[in-house]
Amino acid sequence: MEPNYANYSYRELLEALESIDREAFPGRVNSIKARLATLDKESDSVSIRGDYKDISLLLFLISSVIGVICTWTLVKGSEDDFRQIVGALMLPAAPFLYWYYKKKWKTHAQDHFILNKDGVLYNFEGQEAKLAWVDITSIEYSRTRYHSTLCFEAKNREKNIYIDIEKFRCSQSMVDNFTKQKAIKHDVIYYKSSRWRGKKQVI
Repeated sequence: MEPNYANYSYRELLEALESIDREAFPGRVNSIKARLATLDKESDSVSIRGDYKDISLLLFLISSVIGVICTWTLVKGSEDDFRQIVGALMLPAAPFLYWYYKKKWKTHAQDHFILNKDGVLYNFEGQEAKLAWVDITSIEYSRTRYHSTLCFEAKNREKNIYIDIEKFRCSQSMVDNFTKQKAIKHDVIYYKSSRWRGKKQVI
């Protein structure tokens, strides 16, 4: 007896599509895809900002305070301690630390990626890349022990987009579900892999 997919939630439909035997039940696969297409529980786009924080002022204050304290103890103390000398050097280094991390923050301030009905827009360290869904041949959502990445493979390999999700403020499950939804809609192959386990599964 075929399940009544009309009573399934969006997430349950995605789980069913992920676990179903596509070769044994092609009709059910089509039914699930058709039901997913009628649901409008997902937004038309997902916009994700970068996760790089401006710590320049904090480092400046900390290094300045440590530098002042160590310099004062060197001036007042009878013996020079190597740790005090190193600490005192942080005083002239404080402006450099401030400048370096402020510049680094400005470089990453516009980091973002957008997934919408047209495709993928990716901006990282000032480098922008665009890819339409019609030009995407496959998508792989990969998880390792330390990273979660999205790879959008294009017909032209030079236009492939690799996104390290860990560098962005986002819900990984939300990105995974939205990307999966768009892959189904545009008939793009979607892989989900856990590389540390050596597994790669077509969704």
